[in-house]
Amino acid sequence: MNPRLFDISWQVSEEEYRADPALSYSTLSKFVREGFNKLDTLFDRVETPSLTFGSAVDALITGSEEEFNSRFLVADFPAIPDSIVTMVKALFNNSFMTHRNLADIPDADIIALSEELSYQKNWRPETRARVIKEQGGEYYRLLYAAQTKTILDQSTYNEVLASVDALRNNESTKFFFAPNNPFNDNVVREYQLKFKATLNGIDFRCMADLILVDHVNKIIYPIDLKTSSHPEWDFFLSFVQWRYDIQGRLYWRIIRHNLDKSPVFKDYKLANYTFVVVNRKTLTPLAWEFMNTQAMGTLVYGEDNSIKLEDPFEIAQVLKGYLEDRPPVPIGIVQVGKNDLDYWLNTMRR
Repeated sequence: MNPRLFDISWQVSEEEYRADPALSYSTLSKFVREGFNKLDTLFDRVETPSLTFGSAVDALITGSEEEFNSRFLVADFPAIPDSIVTMVKALFNNSFMTHRNLADIPDADIIALSEELSYQKNWRPETRARVIKEQGGEYYRLLYAAQTKTILDQSTYNEVLASVDALRNNESTKFFFAPNNPFNDNVVREYQLKFKATLNGIDFRCMADLILVDHVNKIIYPIDLKTSSHPEWDFFLSFVQWRYDIQGRLYWRIIRHNLDKSPVFKDYKLANYTFVVVNRKTLTPLAWEFMNTQAMGTLVYGEDNSIKLEDPFEIAQVLKGYLEDRPPVPIGIVQVGKNDLDYWLNTMRR
């Protein structure tokens, strides 16, 4: 029997993993996108319909039907806009202890939250409250029925199943998600393995969607599953938008660090990161290899070299300093004296 990568992984529950203070891809990428001004909300949990859809696909592909059923409730209810879903979830989290029905929540509370979440601020406040109550009442009641589960409407669930079916049966991706052969463990797929590593004096963590281990050739293939709003052939746009370069390079280094510590796996090659992408509408899953996975330093792309993707270690070092020191202004800004406006204008990107 071949060794399992699971045995050298960080074996904790997902709750323990999420609560650990080590830096992760999601923290670094959010810091890069939102910057110094959002440090106070950097670790806030974010829920969006797109993230929910991706989690549902992940649960069925990298988990099991039992895991899906423990986390999601499929319900047949009238379709409502994503903006209403976001509002009702926030209202439920604020008021479920005191108000069983959305209609019972005072309009003033709804209006205040709509201001905070920038919901239809061009409407009159009382109109906002009325529309939210009219369109979101059934969804609010479902949140009670679901308890800790996430609600999926039937239409979204159908799209989840279609995406899972495409991933499992399309020629370009079906090998990645094929079942393990119980009689031959030369090639093994291991899902949702967690790893930790202290690199350059900073603690990091990662949870890999899929790691495919080829014991015959001693090659390990790290793979991440993405549900994208862009068509699969435009994944490079999402790659830059969501800074998946950080994920690929950071995860590779964390996994490599753990392999190097293992007497069994230290001689295995760790391949470049592969991103497997599916769009719920086009359903044409594709695999993309990140050729610069193992590169160090800033990566430069684009016809005019305007796309600069900083190294995860450099980003982490800056973030660590901000979190530990809590400076009043960002690095490079002068508090006493004059700042060079031309210099900062030249740092801007289109």
